Parts: sequence; structure tokens; C-alpha cells
Amino acid sequence: MALYPVVPSLEGLEIFVAVVELGSLSKAASLYGISQPSASERLVTLERVLKLTLLDRTSHGSTATKSGLVIYEQAKKVLAAAEALMLSAIETSGSQAQRLRVSASYSIAEYLLPQWLDKLRLVDLGVMPELTVANSTKVVESVLATGDLGFIESSSNHPDLERIAVGQDELWVVVAPHHGWARLTRPISPLEVSRGPLILREPGSGTREIFEEAMARLGLTDLSVKAEMGSTAMIKSALAYSASAGVLSRLAVFQEVERSELVHVEVEGLDLSRSLYA
Repeated sequence: MALYPVVPSLEGLEIFVAVVELGSLSKAASLYGISQPSASERLVTLERVLKLTLLDRTSHGSTATKSGLVIYEQAKKVLAAAEALMLSAIETSGSQAQRLRVSASYSIAEYLLPQWLDKLRLVDLGVMPELTVANSTKVVESVLATGDLGFIESSSNHPDLERIAVGQDELWVVVAPHHGWARLTRPISPLEVSRGPLILREPGSGTREIFEEAMARLGLTDLSVKAEMGSTAMIKSALAYSASAGVLSRLAVFQEVERSELVHVEVEGLDLSRSLYA
């Protein structure tokens, strides 16, 4: 089957997928270690090749257009197929891959690490990552025990480990569309958030730690927690049938917010931004 005369580049698709998932061109550029103008140029080229407008760009960030959401789903399949091709090349060559044990917290493992590992494979076909997923506290414990690589979402800084910031994220307060907060036309206060009720990740989770630290800085330590759950997916499912609010990574809920399955509630004066660390 003959290819079209011009096809999208994998680099352009990678940047596009990252912008959709992160909601920001600058964050996507930072993820791949390139300048924002370079990332923008790749997106413009991608849109020109596809003859589609893929993103709505505003001063508050970038969101996928209707056409962009369709291309986003297909782009992920193309990138997954490219990864499978590279893995087949390793197996066919008969070379012995060097195994790299990687531990990562849940949001990073699900929404960012696949892209990072794809980039690693393009640089070095001889590396075969072995991934373990756990909350941030357990990732730190694993790295202390094995000396291998870990990625966390918390601000933990163990004296026996070196860490570097590898990305940025923010937590969102989210509710189901039937929740009273979903119909508000004003931001809510941190005090209102504290009174919940809330469904949060378990203690030891980076998401839980960052949220509690941010609330504590405002003197709010008595939180009305209705339930604690060990995964983001469980919280999202619970919110659909609950009058509670959840606090989750933007990476984890942006698609549900785009589809109006969850509502992002603005909170005045509460800084829930966070760095991601290796």
C-alpha cells in the first residue's frame, strides 16, 4: 500500500498528544526538552500536513478541537505502533537488552512515563525498562532498596537520594456534574474545600501529600474526608455517584472534564501546583 506523499512526523504527533494531555504547549515542550518555538513549529507542521485545526489556543492554555480529539486517539495508536516496531527491532537483532528497573507513582506511570520511555528507546534501543507502579512513599522505599530509578509526585526529599525536577503538574478539585459546586459561577474558598466531603488518595500518595500541605499552609488541617482510595480510577468512578469532591492530577481528569463527565472547580487562593521528580 502506497503512503501519502506527506505524512505526519512521530515528533509532531508526540508533541500534539502531550499538549492535549498537559493542556499547555510550554509544558509539552518542557516534557520533551525542546524550546516552546520548536514545539509550536512541530504543531503547525502537523496541522498543515493533516489540513486540520487540532488545538484551540488561548492565554489559559490549549485544548483539542473536535477534530483534534479524533486525531489524538489515532495519534496514540500510531505512537504505540512505533514503539512496537522498535521493540521488534531489538528482538530481531538478537542483542541483549540492558534492563532498567523503574518505579513510578500512579499519575506519572499512567500519563507521562510511557512518553518518556518511548523517548529513551529512540535514544538507546538496548535499554529494556521494567516498571513498577506504587504511591510516592513506596517508590522512595524501592529506590532506597534497589538503587534504581524512581519518579514521584510528592515533595519528599530523602537525604540519601538525589532528585531532579522533570516536569510540572497541578491538582484539580473535581466533582460530578450533579454536584452543587458544578453549578457555581464563582470560585469556592479553601475553607469550603476543607468541609468537603472529600474522596482522597491514600496516605503516602504524592497527590494526597501535596493537597494536605497546600491546605495546611492556609491553616486548614481538619479535612472532611469521606473515603480514601488507592487509585485515581477508583476515585473517578466513585465521584460519578457521589456528592463528594475529589482532588486529582490534572493529567488524570482532563479528558473527563473535556467530555463534561467531571467538572473542574476553581478554588480561590489555593496553590495546588507541584513539581514531578526523578
